[in-house]
Amino acid sequence: MKPIHFSASLVLAMSLSIPVGVSARDSITAATWLPPQHQYSRYLYNYWAERVAHHSGGDLTANVELGSARVTPSGNHTEIADGLADVSGHFAQYTPSDLPVSNAVEELGMTFSDPRVIIAAATEFNINDPLLSKEWEGLGIVFGSSYATNLYKLVCNTPVRNLGELKGAKLRLPGRAPAEWANSAGAATVSFNTNEQYGALDKGALTCTTTTVADAYVRKLYEVAPHVTNLPITLFWAGLGHGYNPQVWSELTENQRRALLYAEADAMVALIVDGTLLEELEAEANMKEQGVTFHEPESDLLDSIDSFRNAQSGSAVGIVKDTFKIAEAEDLLKRFQDTVNKWEGLMANVPIDDRETFAGLIRSEIYDKLDLSTYGVN
Repeated sequence: MKPIHFSASLVLAMSLSIPVGVSARDSITAATWLPPQHQYSRYLYNYWAERVAHHSGGDLTANVELGSARVTPSGNHTEIADGLADVSGHFAQYTPSDLPVSNAVEELGMTFSDPRVIIAAATEFNINDPLLSKEWEGLGIVFGSSYATNLYKLVCNTPVRNLGELKGAKLRLPGRAPAEWANSAGAATVSFNTNEQYGALDKGALTCTTTTVADAYVRKLYEVAPHVTNLPITLFWAGLGHGYNPQVWSELTENQRRALLYAEADAMVALIVDGTLLEELEAEANMKEQGVTFHEPESDLLDSIDSFRNAQSGSAVGIVKDTFKIAEAEDLLKRFQDTVNKWEGLMANVPIDDRETFAGLIRSEIYDKLDLSTYGVN
């Protein structure tokens, strides 16, 4: 049989006929500035990388850098767009002027309590809402997934159990609304990122940070803040769990994109179930072994935050219009609340430890409805 010869011009023509994104990659680089021991790093990055390999059948490898110097807390969104990392996350509270829509929706954060519902609702909303998805597109980021925290509590270097002890205390809080409550209750709010809070508590620049007990434990905050007040303050989710550089995303096949998103469903579920809800209980026991005292809030402190929380849904529309300059504030917040209501219904009868059902719902309700030949590409 004679060998078949192709001319150089035919080979060129054949290569040009291959669609963009099909030639492509066998690896991507994911980076986070958060430390390796953090739940976000362990579940949204390390575990996610394992699931990428699984869902891609080995066709795509995610190389993960934890505590990476290539990304920063306040610049993470621009570093994704600039290609310093193929994949990374971003906390929107650090850049409210760049992410007004993301921060605007967080105005409702103090009114919610279930992080399972919020991480799913936030992911769906970021992908599908016209105003919020346009915000990510304008920043040069392909939205992949959300993150969510458990309820933040007061973690302090001195007891803060009532309004008298709160008065004059220097607090680090996530988002505009919790800061407004704290200031109205007599505290002073100061700004530190999560990697700076240990030193600030140690040196007295902070009286209290607000975070989850699980986060406080992995960061060893018990060494400098031996008091926790069981005051439910807020959930937080504004920003990204995974955002992709659009050029990198365009170089992936549809199957690779699907593998990444399916892995994100698994990682989000692991973050919330294992790294948030179950780890919170274990962390409280460990913190007590380290000598931390857990305090119940006295009635005046609890009444203060409950009163603010109960008014927040009504006041959020005006705040979003005035602070974030979003004219369609009422419609925006209603769309998000409707999305939360949908996920409350979907999750109502799902046991906390039923990871597969939870991940399956994220895949079927969000990712399977995307046209991955065009999402993030056109």
